[in-house]
Amino acid sequence: MTATCIVFLGYPIGDDGAPHQAMSALQLSRNNISVTYIAWGNQPPPDWLVEYPQLNYILVKKSGVASALLLVKRMLHEARKARVKYIYVQGAQQTPFAAILWMLGSRRRTIYHTQDFLGPGQHWLYEITEQFVARRADVVICNEVNRARFMASLYRLPKMPEVVPTALPADWPVPARDESLRRGLLSRLGMEELSGARLVIAGGPYGVDRMSPESLRALAQLPDNFALVFTGMDDSSRRAQLEADPGYPAVCGRVLCLERLPFDYLLRVYAACDIGLLLYPNSGIGHFYQCPGRLTEYLRCGLPVVAANYPGLDLLVRRHDIGAVADPYDPEEIGDVLARLGGVSSEELAATRARVQQIAVSNMNYEREAGRVWKRVFERDS
Repeated sequence: MTATCIVFLGYPIGDDGAPHQAMSALQLSRNNISVTYIAWGNQPPPDWLVEYPQLNYILVKKSGVASALLLVKRMLHEARKARVKYIYVQGAQQTPFAAILWMLGSRRRTIYHTQDFLGPGQHWLYEITEQFVARRADVVICNEVNRARFMASLYRLPKMPEVVPTALPADWPVPARDESLRRGLLSRLGMEELSGARLVIAGGPYGVDRMSPESLRALAQLPDNFALVFTGMDDSSRRAQLEADPGYPAVCGRVLCLERLPFDYLLRVYAACDIGLLLYPNSGIGHFYQCPGRLTEYLRCGLPVVAANYPGLDLLVRRHDIGAVADPYDPEEIGDVLARLGGVSSEELAATRARVQQIAVSNMNYEREAGRVWKRVFERDS
């Protein structure tokens, strides 16, 4: 890829979450692109950023209106450097600042990349600024083709956005299955002596927006060797919501709540489980047309998925045979699908694990589509 320089306006990078929002910056910096990454927040950068020497990470401490002005000043300073050719705006939360840069006269070529297209009527400010930036951007990138089509129509974009699905790169380090960690999880559930235990990972905290009530009711229909694992349950309000759920008492001994975990350890937990849940409410374009980062996280860790039966996920799951789909509002259907996926022998599960891992590495890696898009964008302007 032709050498060039970009200023990247992104979310803070930390150890306590998946780095999907920063993935384009990370991967571009490994492809002969000099990236100045500017973020607004308070998370200390992770140690592994040293593995990306072409990425200069600038964190402006978030502490009120004054710090927002400092952020704009730093963005403008970096964007005006002669060698900078592109401004890369990652996510709707950065669009107010990108709009300010444009109004202050910054006219670098602009790439707008969203992995969480908001849809109409959800966040009025971001919707206004996202439309402003997207209509002026030289390139718009979405993470799912149906979102891209809707966004182009809603915002009256001059051309269709490019599509780069959210995914882990093929070379992202993913841990092997850790049987000692698995035994520890089962021990916390009192299931260490149970033959054929099946751990279903929800990949996030309890929440109505994650169809957790329906998941609990599905669990109640399943044999006692099935358990449900939530992560990110540090917040006492999340635990209170879980414990107040009418379906919780019947399955409380088969629900494990883990705290928020560093991303590398979260992947270890995924790899110690058996099935991944990807359920969403039908509450907007973003939920109805999904391409979540958790999909390839699960697959790379060897987990078949149970996904919402909406068009995008349904097509992915069926095309690649990586699990099953269910109506996310129907606990009985969710339970039936979990029973089918988890009701096979451990040997069959192991074979499935190897197969879905290979599919994720070969056919659903980040650079597969990103490389094609970047070639069109950057080499066109060389």
